[in-house]
Amino acid sequence: MGIYWILSMLVVIAGVLLIAWAVVRVVRRANGRRDDGLSMDPAIRVLKERYARGEIDREEYLQRLRDLQD
Repeated sequence: MGIYWILSMLVVIAGVLLIAWAVVRVVRRANGRRDDGLSMDPAIRVLKERYARGEIDREEYLQRLRDLQD
């Protein structure tokens, strides 16, 4: 009976850790963070928003993105 109790507790702990990991991933995505945990540069975020709104064309977007990433 003791081994089943230990195994069941390990399963419960693993489940709690898995749920916590999933919540952290969802919160990071909601805050504009990538999966690797690095926050997106605000300038790149603004550039993407301008491109999405159609304020700049693809060529200008790609050129500015390259400039910001250098």
